[in-house]
Amino acid sequence: MLHITHGDMANQWLQQAGIDGEYLAWSDVLHEGPVPAGLGLDELSRVRAAFIASCGWATDFEAQTHFQARDALFRRAAREGGVVIWNSFELYDQLHLLQLLNWYHEEGQGLAWPELVLVADYLGQADSTQAAGLFARRLQVSEAQLALAVDAWQAFCSPNPRMLVNLLQRDLSALPFLESALVRVLQEYPDPAGVNRTERAVLQAVESGVRAPAELFKAVRAREEVAFMGDASFWRVLDGLLRGPCALLDADGRFVRPGLGGCDDAFLGLGLSLTPLGLQVLNGASDWLSQQPIDRWIGGVNLSGSGIWRWDSTAGTLQRGP
Repeated sequence: MLHITHGDMANQWLQQAGIDGEYLAWSDVLHEGPVPAGLGLDELSRVRAAFIASCGWATDFEAQTHFQARDALFRRAAREGGVVIWNSFELYDQLHLLQLLNWYHEEGQGLAWPELVLVADYLGQADSTQAAGLFARRLQVSEAQLALAVDAWQAFCSPNPRMLVNLLQRDLSALPFLESALVRVLQEYPDPAGVNRTERAVLQAVESGVRAPAELFKAVRAREEVAFMGDASFWRVLDGLLRGPCALLDADGRFVRPGLGGCDDAFLGLGLSLTPLGLQVLNGASDWLSQQPIDRWIGGVNLSGSGIWRWDSTAGTLQRGP
């Protein structure tokens, strides 16, 4: 039996609980970087490995090797019919679930569907004594769950983000954590002032007096209904806000995004402040994207050039911006 979780901490949690079997961390930040439509598992893994290497989170060889080993172990277990997916309410987990179930629909036809354990808590952080009870209540994925996951994955990977908005009009109860996760994806699109929810939360925290990178990370996580972003992803957000030509943040020293070696004292000791433009954008008096170019992926959508998609949280709609 192969237990699939989102990461090594969750795997250790299962081991501590005495859940027998093999363990596989899916380990991919699918809410960041390209996830284009129409790719099989091998092709998409190559795209994802290249993105992770470009972020400095691994060398290209390490990333490609990781995905190849991950996919081979998953395929072997799927053929043997012994896959259990442990899935929590985090956005990170929800996108993993969609990818895995879509694989069964596209490439794993005829194989036994996996079993699913839904965990209404942060996987790996709950009391490990609960794991055995959760495991005992696992159920094989249903037809309704598989069909919904396939539609949601295709909407996420589509170059037309309105497919995600349309999906929210449907009954999503077959996968009870999915609706909030999809809304959170949409909130990563720029708002009318040109910043997404995470970027706006950073600006608000800085305005309130939080200055150090590590403290900012904690402050922004505390604003989330369900936290989903790790520190490495958060440093990329800060890097983008500090980058010219029209930065929204300023640092009192040289900002070097931490790489494989982690954060050093110089990075942790930095103090960040709002630029004049940052204050204007925060107050809705200026549109950042009218001055700052963007080149960013959300699922299958590449935000670049003109006519950027914007998320209006009040109306719950996406519109093309200038």
